[in-house]
Amino acid sequence: MPGTRKRQLIEKRLPLFFDLMSACRLCPRQCGVDRLNGQTGFCRIGREIKIASWAQHRGEEPPISGTHGSGTIFASGCTLGCCFCQNFPFSQLDNGKYFSGQELGKIYDKLAASKVHNLNFVTPTHVIPMLLEGWLHSGEAARSLPIVYNCSGYETEEVLALLDGIVDIYLPDIKYSQNSTARELSQAADYVETNRQTLNFMYNQVGELQIDEKTGLGRRGMIIRHLILPENLAGSADSLRWLRAEFGPNIHLSIMCQYFPAHKAHQHPIINRPINESEYLPVLELVEELGFNNVWAQDPTEQGGA
Repeated sequence: MPGTRKRQLIEKRLPLFFDLMSACRLCPRQCGVDRLNGQTGFCRIGREIKIASWAQHRGEEPPISGTHGSGTIFASGCTLGCCFCQNFPFSQLDNGKYFSGQELGKIYDKLAASKVHNLNFVTPTHVIPMLLEGWLHSGEAARSLPIVYNCSGYETEEVLALLDGIVDIYLPDIKYSQNSTARELSQAADYVETNRQTLNFMYNQVGELQIDEKTGLGRRGMIIRHLILPENLAGSADSLRWLRAEFGPNIHLSIMCQYFPAHKAHQHPIINRPINESEYLPVLELVEELGFNNVWAQDPTEQGGA
């Protein structure tokens, strides 16, 4: 029966995920607060999960969205504090509604009924126990779908090890190549080393993206996303060179030019504007120069999407 092995793993490991919340260490911040009893740390979320929205999303990378869309579930709160976050109404301002595990399961069932190709957990790190709890309350159709872990790339190996055999596709960011920038823009002074360890751990777990030849859909593996920022604040060239040296030319990349000044970005003297072609095109040229074989790049004339 589809999802049987995954169900066994989730049932076995779910208590371990919740144990990590008692003195919370779900993310690298290791806040240590007792979220099971309502305390909150950096992510501002306690025992109950808040969901901002869910959708049959068609704007992800082609192997994720396919023809019927990806079943995205957007969780409120975040382990980063990005001053330019385009999802700030729920990632930073915590807009959303509390859901029980049973209610989450019904959402997954509705998404499955709409024929989405996967369940796509967006900003899941701090709420992964509750998201998996909801999965156990969903029906067979939802449980047969691949799980996409759509994150900032700021993870712990402890949590990733527990996700082995549960997550099918990792969709992490590589945001920065300098910790000073990560501290200034995302309140994460240890982002670079943590992110690179995260990407290595994910890759060792699931490998390169495996795509079904008949459907063009991703079934297992990793796609790494990189958002270009104004004035090269993201350190795109350094990150791309590191990726090429670490993973070789066949890693799947998504290069995004959708940046616009959201949230508090208008207060920043450098990131208070969109990027321009002179910032975007050299990154694409470097991607070609480095010989990457599997790359999606956004059209700068289109807004949003991947």
